[in-house]
Amino acid sequence: MAINNNPSIVAFSGAANEMIEEARRQLQQKLSLEGFGQEQQTASDYIYFISGGSEQQAIRLLKHGTLNLLVAGSGNNAWAAATEVKAYAMQHSFQAQLIAVYADDFAEQLRQWLSVKRAFDNLSGQRVGLIGKVSEWLVASAPESSLLRQRFGIELVELDYDALPDYLACEADLQFSEAFPKNTIQPDALASISGFLKQTLKTYKLDALTLQCFRMVKERGVTACLPVALMNYNGVPAGCEGDLVSIAGIMFLKALTGHIAWMANMVKVDKDRILLAHCTAPLQYAASHTITSHYETDISAALQAELSFETVTILRMNEQMNTAFLAIGEVIQRPNNRDACRTQIEVSISEGSSKHLINNPLGNHHLVLPGDFYDIIQKALQSKGIEILS
Repeated sequence: MAINNNPSIVAFSGAANEMIEEARRQLQQKLSLEGFGQEQQTASDYIYFISGGSEQQAIRLLKHGTLNLLVAGSGNNAWAAATEVKAYAMQHSFQAQLIAVYADDFAEQLRQWLSVKRAFDNLSGQRVGLIGKVSEWLVASAPESSLLRQRFGIELVELDYDALPDYLACEADLQFSEAFPKNTIQPDALASISGFLKQTLKTYKLDALTLQCFRMVKERGVTACLPVALMNYNGVPAGCEGDLVSIAGIMFLKALTGHIAWMANMVKVDKDRILLAHCTAPLQYAASHTITSHYETDISAALQAELSFETVTILRMNEQMNTAFLAIGEVIQRPNNRDACRTQIEVSISEGSSKHLINNPLGNHHLVLPGDFYDIIQKALQSKGIEILS
């Protein structure tokens, strides 16, 4: 897919317009061969240094609350100027990344950094709803709302069950019946819960939500596994157990890659493999599925899916959101263990990654994406100052 680019070109004071336009033309010609479009945006995507003496012009273009991309070649002291501005940016708390035009992989580096920048710009201001409380067993997954806002620009909207409509009295979601036409387990109740979640999303203008789902189980004997899976199928980040670390991660990964991550329990870690399981998964990843009872309670309904994952990217952030586990793995089995949540995959990972999960785990729930997104996720985390365990 073509990515539009719109640089702000900076040069020494008094540089001729012809020089600037020629630099723009050469850059666009270079990038057009790599699938970049030339459509102009309302705001520049990056600062392109074409000479020394451009530092004052460049620092006036720096912005807080976004990732400033500084692009420069080696000629005419352009790299020297960009280096000075990068140092200035760090000293004055601007987020900035320096990219070399002369690098062999310049186009791919620019493409990835533009994706990172736009992901964080899109994420900023998004609203996530927490229905109920963070589940009591999630003792390492409840960051303060101020941290969500500071780290990702996400606004937390806390919603008390008692202040919301009765989830079993809400209008049934017709899409739910279409998505699960063979379900015979509490079909009306689960369709009402799906309608409840969609109504809450609309009423509170939410971009994502997570809920204290076990309250539904205890109070009314119903689960939210299938309605949550359907929300994720619709491209809406949704999570269970009120896990704020995980829902922030799902939102982050959606903004960055366009994919909804599967939130899974870490069931078992061996020397070079792990077992992941949970009673829900985004339907788009299910090669096939059946509907069975919820694992922990053996009541209501849960999704047992055969996930179509092969290569996977696994992410987990800590509660302080300053450290992350990030790994690539290969699915080697899709087991059906009776003593774990219904949807399961066994994944081979490096021994180094396994050691981190055993000796320095950041929490239970891990996020799983189909495909290898390691490089771009690594860049995005590093741009936020998040340490990656390696």
